[in-house]
Amino acid sequence: MDVWSAPASLRPNAKVSDNVYGSLHVRSSSDPPALPSLSVAFDTDTDSLAFAYPLSTLASVRLRTPSAARPSGHVVLRTKQGTETCVFFHTETHSDTPPASRWLGRQFIEALAPLQEMVASQQEPGLFLLDPLPKDRAFHTSPRFSDDAIEAVLARRVPLEPQKTRTDTLAQWAKSTRLSVLSQFSQVTRGVRQSRDAFTARAFTRRAQPQVSSSQAGPYMVSPQTHSTLDSSVIEYDAARVYLAKWAQQIAREGELNQLAEHAMDEGPNKDAEELLGATALPPIPGMPQAEGPVNLNECTTMLEAGTSIDIMAQHIFHRGLMPSARRVMWPYLLGAWPRPRNPNQRAQVQEETKARYDALLNRWFGKPDARPDLDGSRHRIWIDCLRADTKHPFFQQSPHGDAYAQMQKSGWDRPAHQGTSETQVNPHLYALSSILLTFVFYTEEAHDPDMPHVEGYVQGMSDLCLVCYVACEGDEVAAFWTFVALMRRWGENYVADQSGMRHELLLLQRLVAELCPQLYAYLRDLDALHLFFCFRWILVCFKREFPLDDVLRLWDALWAAQWTDGSGHGWPLCTHFELFVSLAILESHFPLMMRHLRSFDEVLMFIHSLSHQMDIATVLRRSEALVYRFRSRVVHTENMDPDLRAIVMH
Repeated sequence: MDVWSAPASLRPNAKVSDNVYGSLHVRSSSDPPALPSLSVAFDTDTDSLAFAYPLSTLASVRLRTPSAARPSGHVVLRTKQGTETCVFFHTETHSDTPPASRWLGRQFIEALAPLQEMVASQQEPGLFLLDPLPKDRAFHTSPRFSDDAIEAVLARRVPLEPQKTRTDTLAQWAKSTRLSVLSQFSQVTRGVRQSRDAFTARAFTRRAQPQVSSSQAGPYMVSPQTHSTLDSSVIEYDAARVYLAKWAQQIAREGELNQLAEHAMDEGPNKDAEELLGATALPPIPGMPQAEGPVNLNECTTMLEAGTSIDIMAQHIFHRGLMPSARRVMWPYLLGAWPRPRNPNQRAQVQEETKARYDALLNRWFGKPDARPDLDGSRHRIWIDCLRADTKHPFFQQSPHGDAYAQMQKSGWDRPAHQGTSETQVNPHLYALSSILLTFVFYTEEAHDPDMPHVEGYVQGMSDLCLVCYVACEGDEVAAFWTFVALMRRWGENYVADQSGMRHELLLLQRLVAELCPQLYAYLRDLDALHLFFCFRWILVCFKREFPLDDVLRLWDALWAAQWTDGSGHGWPLCTHFELFVSLAILESHFPLMMRHLRSFDEVLMFIHSLSHQMDIATVLRRSEALVYRFRSRVVHTENMDPDLRAIVMH
């Protein structure tokens, strides 16, 4: 019987006319399926080209997804004897946004996964090993990402003119893009830090040095600063201009606040900063009745039990934010981790079911120190990243649920403190955080979630996202885990090994800049900075390192509420990809200072990353929302708008 089948073809010769059409099958001669009876077969009228491989004889399957250069995706079957067979899925071709879960190659992998042990290679994206030998397993599960070697989007290109019709695809954009590893980026950021230190060491700037942020300039933590001497390539730009831009930005902010206060006395409380200052030509934002303060737990419970429209709830959360106790309840619904309950009994039942599922996943490794030694690398990277977490927030001064240190000892996973410190100096919340992340690794490998992007285990940066979920859920390990899983279903594309998700996000942001801020677009083009690499970290960790944690939580309230909808037609959702409008709001608000003072990409890079923890979240959110309405107005009045951009705001 067939376990799975799909139309397919072989190409024994280069000519398309010579294609041999048939169908690919996963078959079993027994019911239920058992490994000795399983095979992968290709059926065709040409008997000499038909084949059937026992599943136990296959060593690997390699996926080649559809692309502009390779319209028909295919899989390569390799036997343990080294024979390779390429099978094409001729019924599906490349599109700008192919749904990965519907592509037949991905479905083929999902059909095989429950039938044979399968390991996704971290060395070769798209390669899946079947029942690998220990040495092959060790090699292909070793970390592909590390602190000092991470592929980064360092593109150098001349893209489309902003006023032309944009029909380019991600593949066309990537074709003109040069990708570099983080070692190149490290040279830039090291030079930035060294030049900053050289500049601030001068007597006349020493007093101002605390105003220059020392936040990490890059998507991940990098190795500590070295004390090598400056070479000529480092001083190709004038660090003083960056300092002046930063100083001017602080003066401008103080001036805006003073001017806002003066005008507010005359204009009334209904004017926001943009209207009062006239800083940008932002359209008016449709208003809604504003209650005092964030949405509290009682309001959330009342709205949930009363069956209030999701669109209405989302608008309240977007504009007002959530109290911490309400956030713990609402985030799993906002992100889709749990279905919306109709009554408290259903809510309790859902929580019991999700706890049982989490416990089952946790027990795959908890108390089993020898379980999956191939994941020792993931364990190490998870714990190292957790130790780097910022635990200064008051939440981390509270005791976690239960005895975290005792649980760590029972788990069988030794998590040592930093060298030179003791276990008592490790914040106990980090044990729970690391447990969630390791359980997530098991989830991605064993749950075969069709909505989860093909994330290959733990990737650096995930700890930032998980920490925010953990704090939002007030240390509830089960709720934090499922909230993080739901977040990775929508954010995980940014963590796939080929970084196609990040390239797509940066491409969409570039198109938005071209549409809404043509002067900024021209400025970045002249600096050869249209790759927008300085926005890489913003999007990768969802602004986790750009704002204090309380502001990050408020920003994420808005991000998830912006696209939370039940389709009831109350003017919601606001948009998808609200993070792009947040990025654009930050760039646009600082553009005048950048244009006046900064003359190279390196200077822009340093200045942008110096903004970390220096921005007002309320102002950023107001600007971001106004940009959405500005763009929505443009979409309505433009016939040839890029369909990818149109889809962001038109539903």
